[in-house]
Amino acid sequence: MQPNIPGFITQPELSASGKVYAGRFTCPGVQWTGAGADAFSTFTITAAELADACEGRILWTDQSVQRGIKSEFEKSAERELALADGYPDESKYIFNSGNADEIVEKLLSGKRLFLNPLIWNLRPSSFSAFYNQAESEIYLYNGKVFLPDSHHRHQAIFKAVKLWRESPGSYPNFSGSHQFKVELYFLDKSDEGNYFFDKNQRPRPTAKSKAYDLTTADDLSLLAKRVIEYTPALKGNVNRVTDRLDSKNPSVMTLSTLREMMRTFAASEEIDEAELDGMAIVASDFYSMLVEIRPELGHLPLQDRKRARSSTLAESAVTMHGYAALMRDFSDDIGRMGRSKAIEWWKFHLQALRPGIEVSFDHWDGDFFAKDNPLWQRVGIVRPSIRTVTVSNTGGARAAMGKILRAMVRLDSDPVDISQLLG
Repeated sequence: MQPNIPGFITQPELSASGKVYAGRFTCPGVQWTGAGADAFSTFTITAAELADACEGRILWTDQSVQRGIKSEFEKSAERELALADGYPDESKYIFNSGNADEIVEKLLSGKRLFLNPLIWNLRPSSFSAFYNQAESEIYLYNGKVFLPDSHHRHQAIFKAVKLWRESPGSYPNFSGSHQFKVELYFLDKSDEGNYFFDKNQRPRPTAKSKAYDLTTADDLSLLAKRVIEYTPALKGNVNRVTDRLDSKNPSVMTLSTLREMMRTFAASEEIDEAELDGMAIVASDFYSMLVEIRPELGHLPLQDRKRARSSTLAESAVTMHGYAALMRDFSDDIGRMGRSKAIEWWKFHLQALRPGIEVSFDHWDGDFFAKDNPLWQRVGIVRPSIRTVTVSNTGGARAAMGKILRAMVRLDSDPVDISQLLG
């Protein structure tokens, strides 16, 4: 019996020899769930089969119900794109080739990835197919399979297979027989958009800090958690559940912030297991030196933490990224002069950041990290308003903080005229 979906025919097409014609693509081992308009099927295919479906121009995306076309090309860009043509033009379409290439690299290196299920859709009345109930197979004769979701994953698998086929010996940890589960839906175009919304916009995303805490596959997360283990000032002092520090949370930072610090410190997202401990110890040593200079970076009672947050930038997220730049320099100095001398040098020069040092700038004097230090407004890190002070944590603000801290620890003047930091 054929599914009650417009597009399924009652009899299979036949070849010239009179045998059943399996069509342009066969969905094997099909299992059905639901009935009527809610019916969908699942089956398993290999990476090679998926790549063949791409090359046969069977798999497509409709950008009008995907992430979409950039506004300036809305009238001129093609809506329907075949996966056979490769990555969409990022100048016209919203597509992150870096994310897709990261999946490609992990596939080819044999790393475990959680890419299932892949999502396909046949629009009712726009295709021709036959369901062979005896063999549990769907034979697709005509029509396009659209991807309401998982576009990046499909493109990555397709590219990985192409690279492997060109030089299989270069990728011994990958094979075209790698299997993927497919969910095949039968939705009209508007419901494709609804599917995309439900899967990508409606769910409340898990906080990055919690995700980083749970994963064992992200090197920077592993490094950040190892740093916490080695650093008494960070144990029980990093929020590993949410990405915000509200007024009731005395933690000094979130795990997502510490992970991003590790990105600056390590200057890479991939770290060999053999290097993790050594790098964590270096980061821990540096953070412990900072805590000696700025006690706000250690454990504080909630009321003290509130006062610190309201008056100083010493523990703000943007400053943490500045510390990470110094941490990177400290690591380089260990390689250049040895651990003992590097620690001695940095302990002395970090004194420039201590609360009691006399700092002046533009007729102002006070603690270097004080929020009312006019330097922060001058470089765009702080934006004052009538009722509050907004601290920026953009890429530009982080870079500015790193540059300023690097210059600050090398100033020899006393008292310190920090106008020199703008040079």
